Amino acid sequence: MDIDSFVGVPLLITAGLGVLLILTFIIAKIRNSAKPSFIMYLSAGVLATGAVYTYFDPHLIYFVVIILIVEALLFLYSMIIAFGNPQKKEEKKAAKKAAEMKGTVDANSVSREVYQAEKDRFNRILEVNQDLIGKASSYFTTENSMEQFLDYCNMLLTERVNADGCVILMADDFDNLLAVKSFKGTFPPPYKLPDDLPHKPLRVETNLRFAQFPLQDNIFGEIATAGEPVLITDSIKDHRVYQNGPEEFLKCGSYIFVPIKQQEGVAGIIALSRDPGKAKFDAKDLETAKILTDATATAMKPLNSFLTYAEHKKLTQGGDIATKIQKELLPAKLPVISGLGIGCFSNAAENVCGDFYDIVVSRKDRISFIVGDVAGKGMNSLTIMLMLRSILRLIVNTPQSAATILAWANRGICSETMKIDHFASIALINYNSLTKQAQIATCGNNTVLLYSAADKKVKTISIMTEPLGVEKDTVYSDIDLQLEKGDILVTCTDGVIESLDDNGVQYSSAKLERIITNHAQDAAKNISNRVKDDLKKFIGSNQQFDDTSLLVLKVE
Repeated sequence: MDIDSFVGVPLLITAGLGVLLILTFIIAKIRNSAKPSFIMYLSAGVLATGAVYTYFDPHLIYFVVIILIVEALLFLYSMIIAFGNPQKKEEKKAAKKAAEMKGTVDANSVSREVYQAEKDRFNRILEVNQDLIGKASSYFTTENSMEQFLDYCNMLLTERVNADGCVILMADDFDNLLAVKSFKGTFPPPYKLPDDLPHKPLRVETNLRFAQFPLQDNIFGEIATAGEPVLITDSIKDHRVYQNGPEEFLKCGSYIFVPIKQQEGVAGIIALSRDPGKAKFDAKDLETAKILTDATATAMKPLNSFLTYAEHKKLTQGGDIATKIQKELLPAKLPVISGLGIGCFSNAAENVCGDFYDIVVSRKDRISFIVGDVAGKGMNSLTIMLMLRSILRLIVNTPQSAATILAWANRGICSETMKIDHFASIALINYNSLTKQAQIATCGNNTVLLYSAADKKVKTISIMTEPLGVEKDTVYSDIDLQLEKGDILVTCTDGVIESLDDNGVQYSSAKLERIITNHAQDAAKNISNRVKDDLKKFIGSNQQFDDTSLLVLKVE
């Protein structure tokens, strides 16, 4: 056997070593232990490929050519290494490194500039917030705290944004309106003025100062609803700005509108104007306005919270005093009246002192039962209650009818010029214990029910009229009844009928009538207690916002 027959073995070994060389170059590159040249990869690859090819096509000339190619590549690489200029190479490396470092420095410079800009912006926001929160706290104990604070914010916005005028509008959630709360400078109205409003500067300014805007069909409402800041540089081209006329003071320039946002939603809107002859507002002005508006919204929260707390505390203190006085005014002991049973209760809700009842025994043929419900809360309602109680106690002793007594009391209340509400619903029952006759007059919405023992039915006999204190000429009607044994008269304030359960359902007259009918054989006191217990069970844990009072009279 010829030795050339084994030539395939070294060829395969050569191919394998070539592949191993390439792998070692790759590992060196990955580990960064050396930087193999591209010539190295090419030479090893040509050698491995040529060895494999010669193995399958065994002609010595192929392998020799492969070796010549590899040697030529390595020779060229060795010439570059041997005769290259190392200094130039180092300079090139240094230049490349310098370029890389310059790019890094430029990037760092940009990053530092961005960082510094954000830091400056944050410091501005912090400074403004600290200033406004501090200013808001200084108004805690002053009159018209919120109005004064908004005027200060108005002044600050006008100065910082270099505006000619500023308007601050606050939202009224109940009426879905925006109302002007602060106005400074010159502010050409961007909304349509009323057709009958004279185009006089003072009249237009007055219109704006006391204006209210719905949340649609005007620029203020639309921007507040959208909840996003708006910069209007050219009001002529913006369809949202209404042009009211050719007068100079009505010509619109540029505007900035920024909603006052809080967690609950948009609480209002700040609007700034600049005269048309001056430079227009720009993005920088808008950014300043946004920062100041956000700070205003932040500072308003603690001020609102304090004002709410102060009002609640005032109402609580006034309500506690009023409730104490109210309880002392109620009859300490029910009178004993021949042939008539009496049952009653009165429960005051928190901070509410509107209900009262009174029993005045003038003589045997006139015993007056009064159940009243005064509008308002706390000391205000107590004041009216005391007045009414005194007036009624005085005139029920006269021979006048029940309707006339209410008419006289109404004239007395209407003659007062007090700023507080002085309205009241009254049910007056004059009872003659000798004849078992009753004369009834009502005003407002106090209900009077009659249970007839004869037909065992309950019907409403009260007549709905205007409350006391509305119109001095209101006419009231007498309702005359001849009562029989077992008949029951029940009157109550609307707090009983309108009491709510946990689902918001009212107690209703139907439930009250059912209790009266089902327990008509009981004594008057027991009937009132039945109603009281049923009402308490119906209400459950739900908070009530009105007093509840009830009076039961039963002919025995």
